[in-house]
Amino acid sequence: MLRFRIAKIAVLSAFLTPGVLHAGSSLALQNPATLTLQEAQGTAIRPLAVGGFNFGNWMPVVEVRREVASVAPTSLRFPAGNFGDDNDLTEDALRAFKAQLALFSPQPTVLLQTRVFSTREGARNRPEDAAAAARDARALGLKVAYWEIGNEPDLYATNRGDPSWTPERYCSVFRAQREAILKVDPNARFAGPGVSGAEARPGETPRREVFLKGFVKACGDVVDLLTWHEYPTDGSKSDQEALATASAVTNNAERFRALLKDSQANPLGHTREVKLGVTEYGLSWRSNNARHLADQVGALWAAEVTLRLAKAGVDVTSYFALLATGGHGLLDLAGFARPSLYAFRQLQHFKGEWLPIRASRDNLWTHAARDGKLLQVFVTNTDTAGQALAVELPGYQLIGAKTFTEQIVEDESDLIRHPLESTLSLPARSMTRLAYKRQSTP
Repeated sequence: MLRFRIAKIAVLSAFLTPGVLHAGSSLALQNPATLTLQEAQGTAIRPLAVGGFNFGNWMPVVEVRREVASVAPTSLRFPAGNFGDDNDLTEDALRAFKAQLALFSPQPTVLLQTRVFSTREGARNRPEDAAAAARDARALGLKVAYWEIGNEPDLYATNRGDPSWTPERYCSVFRAQREAILKVDPNARFAGPGVSGAEARPGETPRREVFLKGFVKACGDVVDLLTWHEYPTDGSKSDQEALATASAVTNNAERFRALLKDSQANPLGHTREVKLGVTEYGLSWRSNNARHLADQVGALWAAEVTLRLAKAGVDVTSYFALLATGGHGLLDLAGFARPSLYAFRQLQHFKGEWLPIRASRDNLWTHAARDGKLLQVFVTNTDTAGQALAVELPGYQLIGAKTFTEQIVEDESDLIRHPLESTLSLPARSMTRLAYKRQSTP
């Protein structure tokens, strides 16, 4: 009962606080936003498009096993980001990873990063080392969906101070490691280049895009999953500016898909079917800063980007990160939940096929997924004031409505459960999942 009472207090305070609804709350309730669903042929959602995470052996899954299970991870990218280019992919590391995997049920699909950059003499970043990792993975019974060659090679020349790292050099390493792994596993598939989400200076083409284009031109015939990262800010933008960056990911996916099909841009592989993957993403790249990573804005952005990428036909997404990586992670090292945990709990219901849906107000982000007779509608109120929403959809019956806010997370409360009425009040900066059931036709 205590948790229920806390949640109830949180709901009441949210709606009684002045300014939660737009000026003139009675007028807002009388003039709610509306939803328009297009009941056309749905578009299939890829199985690994939602619920993928970066994972490292430092993450204490055993301590938060129930919370991790609540987001139903679909894939894990190991050993996660820069760690993969700072450390060798050894048998011991893979053995520890397998032990962690045993804590997941069902077990997620695995993506493994090979080491490419060398931070010291004797680093295991040669083709024969990649082959050894493949043998170790096979001996341990790890089923690897993709081998991603290195991590953010576009930054080797700048952040890591080695200007010899061009797209062409990276491509030659990609080919060599690929060939070595194929000798161990002829069915292996390969991902890359995993370029960074580095921002460009005004008027300049992002370095990561120049690098990705160079890679496609030189290696388009050997890559199976074209990968890049999305980190649009350093955490210093205003909340509204930061949230507005989410829309760019749709355009990026469309442009990179077109790049792969362009015979001039991809002379060696333009006839091949190459999938797309975003193997790291977060609102801010600044790991040592919690702003726009561990807060509500960061969670709402992550949810919107995940949904947009899934609808753009991206096959694999890997949020950075699952747990306890500075400001990144669904929970911190002490096991306290962040808003992103609540967001990904909602997102696991985005499956089946997506349908076009829109709200009558631009500050309400909407997405819909149909799975059999069930329809899930996701509504994010990006405004700093609450809004009323008319939730009736022709042919469907509302059977559930749940919302989370930052206050819910801070109070460690259950989600707000709305009354099943024709109009709902959506708190400021909140995410709501509406569950519907298809009504039987007479």
